[in-house]
Amino acid sequence: MATTGRAIAVALTLLLMTAFPAFAVDLPRGKPEDTGMSPERLERVRAGMERLVESGEFPGMTAMIARRGNVVFEHSTGLLDVETGAELRSDSLLRIYSMTKPITSVGAMMLVEEGKLLLDEPVTKFFPEWTDLTVLNETGNVVPATRPVTPRHLLMHMSGLTYGYYGDSLLDRMYQQARLIDDWDYLTRDTRELVGKLADLPLLFEPGTRYHYGFSTDVLGHLIERVSGETLDRYLETRLFGPLGMTDSYFDVPPEVVERFGTDHIIGEDGEVIVQDSPGEDPEFIGVTFLSGGGGLVMTADNYMRFCFMLSNGGAFGDARILSPATVALMTSNLLPDGMDSGEGAGFGLGFGIAPAGIHQRTLTPGSYYWGGAAGTFFWIDPTEELIGLFMPQRIGTPPWIQGTLQNLVYASLVE
Repeated sequence: MATTGRAIAVALTLLLMTAFPAFAVDLPRGKPEDTGMSPERLERVRAGMERLVESGEFPGMTAMIARRGNVVFEHSTGLLDVETGAELRSDSLLRIYSMTKPITSVGAMMLVEEGKLLLDEPVTKFFPEWTDLTVLNETGNVVPATRPVTPRHLLMHMSGLTYGYYGDSLLDRMYQQARLIDDWDYLTRDTRELVGKLADLPLLFEPGTRYHYGFSTDVLGHLIERVSGETLDRYLETRLFGPLGMTDSYFDVPPEVVERFGTDHIIGEDGEVIVQDSPGEDPEFIGVTFLSGGGGLVMTADNYMRFCFMLSNGGAFGDARILSPATVALMTSNLLPDGMDSGEGAGFGLGFGIAPAGIHQRTLTPGSYYWGGAAGTFFWIDPTEELIGLFMPQRIGTPPWIQGTLQNLVYASLVE
């Protein structure tokens, strides 16, 4: 999206703020003790966040916890940008990366509910360039695919697409030669070009036969565009963000709010916290043309919590009905075939990981659904305990033990 596109997005956001006054309700808030949580034990979450910042694991972190329909914990600590010294605040705009995927998945399921998209129809109905897809078989030969890719495959990462930068296999090298993505940045101008280039590359496996993380949700975002006739940013702004009051959510961060936009940080070998991407110059979020349904959104913690409330409420928040309860239940159920998992025993639904007991030393109740992002952000929704957890740091390469530690602190705060 060039400068003109950015101006349109800003104007649309302002319009949405006035067009949906009935929907832009405040997040409900309550006292921990009224929701079966211990205020004293929640202080351990706050202290744990502070320790992680003071120890140098994170420059900063913001978090929100909700139980039984009320936000009961909010805390922000540390820095938004170590170079400028800007403090991380509750209204800071943070990169959520792959936590964009559940949002795009909800956008696709809205089209399914409207009868404009079927989960098990070939995507060639909308992507004619995918008519003659091929597969790279176990012997290294490229052969015709025997089944088509469907929207369900894209939602479940069972399409046969990969990212191309995890390893050095033959297919990884083919993706790299096609210049789809490098270690960090998308290299195609937009998702239309991505879909076109993918048509000329073989799949990793026959669609529907395996789970493998890759470009599936970016392709799903472009599928939304072809089905709806709208760009992905406009579609989500009018159909999801506006009704839910998520008016601080952007693919392309406008100039008037860039001061609240944080940076990516990495930790050097000597423990130094280093800025990886300057907020004013990052082509993934400033002057955007590639609308990444797989990882392109920036938003506040408040906005993502609104999305979580909608899910935990069976598809509605305030006066806005986004999905039916039945659709949310389907999306958040483990739909992988018997004997298949998405890693370490976890299940997968339509855009969400589904937790069994004990993975990554987490205490998530089986049936909880969740996802995370490359900068260490993560959320989970536990229907059994009526619990939502949302943590949003901005560190690339966050150690996995940190997520489990914070989740344990939250569950230890439950007293009834």
